[in-house]
Amino acid sequence: MILSTEAGRKRARVVALFAAVPFAALGALGVAASATASQPSDDHKVTYCHATHSEKNPYVIITTDKVAVVQAHQNHQDLEDVIPAFDWWLAGATGHFDGQGDNPEAFIENGCVAEEYPS
Repeated sequence: MILSTEAGRKRARVVALFAAVPFAALGALGVAASATASQPSDDHKVTYCHATHSEKNPYVIITTDKVAVVQAHQNHQDLEDVIPAFDWWLAGATGHFDGQGDNPEAFIENGCVAEEYPS
């Protein structure tokens, strides 16, 4: 048998090495592609003032996915969250959120602090 000699075993190792190189290259390309694909842009997020019902810190600034606002946060905390208007999309569906609170952009830019809290 050819593998019983030292030359045969060496040849088998070389063939195995060359056979493995394309698979290693494809694996590396796959990892690079998936790493790039998992880096979404921030255009799907919105920053807003989340009501806490605390007298000391009535609002905190948070950034979350726009769809999370549409599906849950807009009706959260007795409608006291202050949220700017934005367009959203999810799995082919699109929509527009009109915003919540009085002058939300200015309130958010001021760190969620005002003399009178928005309604």
